[in-house]
Amino acid sequence: MPDDFQGAVVAEVLPGSPAAAAGIRPDDVVEEIGGVGIGSDCDLDTAGYGRTCEPVSLVVRRRGAAVRATLVPIEADPFLERSCGDGSTTGCYRQAWNLWSRNRGDDRERAHDIYQAACRSGSAAACAHEGLHLIDRPELASDAVPVLQRACDLGSAAGCAHLAFLYATGKIVRRDDHRATPLYIRACDLGDAKGCYNAGLMADEGRGVKRDLAHAVARYAEACGMGSSTACTNLGFHYEHGAGLPKDAARAFALYERGCRGTACQPSNLGGCLNTGRAYRDAIGVEKNAARSAEIFREACGRKPDPDDLHADENRSRACSLLGGLYLAGDGVEKDPAKGRELSELGCERGDSFGCFNAAVVATDPAKAASFLARACEAGDGEGCRDLGVAYEKGNGVVRDRKKAGELIRKACVLGFQEACPKRKR
Repeated sequence: MPDDFQGAVVAEVLPGSPAAAAGIRPDDVVEEIGGVGIGSDCDLDTAGYGRTCEPVSLVVRRRGAAVRATLVPIEADPFLERSCGDGSTTGCYRQAWNLWSRNRGDDRERAHDIYQAACRSGSAAACAHEGLHLIDRPELASDAVPVLQRACDLGSAAGCAHLAFLYATGKIVRRDDHRATPLYIRACDLGDAKGCYNAGLMADEGRGVKRDLAHAVARYAEACGMGSSTACTNLGFHYEHGAGLPKDAARAFALYERGCRGTACQPSNLGGCLNTGRAYRDAIGVEKNAARSAEIFREACGRKPDPDDLHADENRSRACSLLGGLYLAGDGVEKDPAKGRELSELGCERGDSFGCFNAAVVATDPAKAASFLARACEAGDGEGCRDLGVAYEKGNGVVRDRKKAGELIRKACVLGFQEACPKRKR
């Protein structure tokens, strides 16, 4: 295969299945389904599931050559039940998955029993799904750990990633980054996009392993290629700032856009959208286009957060604040102080420090300004802490308190606002 080739590798073909009848073989690489290009296993899921019962064309790559086939659908339930009865652990796993997906009580109980039996018989995927479902059952949650460990040992990337998550977050088990990180790495090596993203994150933050930016960006690149939109965003940040690799603003912008678009594996990453908007605002890797920046911030501000998008709530809040800043400055939109104030206050209400700072800047009441600065400072805005310190020093909107002023200015320095730091003697 060419190095840049993408597709979904066929791991197994169930006897008697439509794939078997069409001559599909293990190690074929699915390149196209029904005219839709396949770049990953998530693309295959999206293109393959929920189709009509009409025959569908397939293109696979075999020994470098394209092979075309037509698959004729059959009824899933009776086929999978027969397959499971004939001793196929994969058939049992697929039968359980099919039952579980119907979201009905009786079917789910039956699926649970089939998952357990298939796991005991050696189905790594069944162990992974059974472990994941056990996590959501408080009375059985502790049973998830050995089941996920078995899934990982049998070669399930998802099983390794789920178990790593438990150790990384301290859910069910005691938090242990030194156990989580190797599991994320194994999940990545087995082909799990989220495993690669988290392996990169652990190396990026020095959790469970020595901090290694070069290793982090390599894992982010793998994850991005496999469909992790969050990994694309993080990789873009490293390209923009030259962290672990040479600076490349154009490459950073392209990755931010990719993160914002999302993939079949993961929804649009709001962090990628914010960075795309910021790139248009500040001409980072792309020609300045403040109007386009405003469009992106507006859409992100109004978007309903997706639970599968990391940090969606805080990124949505920041989008409102950034849009408010554009209205206050008249950059890309008609200058509108009232709209700018409204959006800044909205961002602040949602917990964004930048929105609180902007709201303080435009507040006409000193006491209200100090209140916004306090919220900005609490949320980690160094400049907000410095300005609040100055307010306490002068008694502007608050009762004058030089001791508190000094504490706030020192906090501003600790938070990285250099102008608040004491000047060194020459």
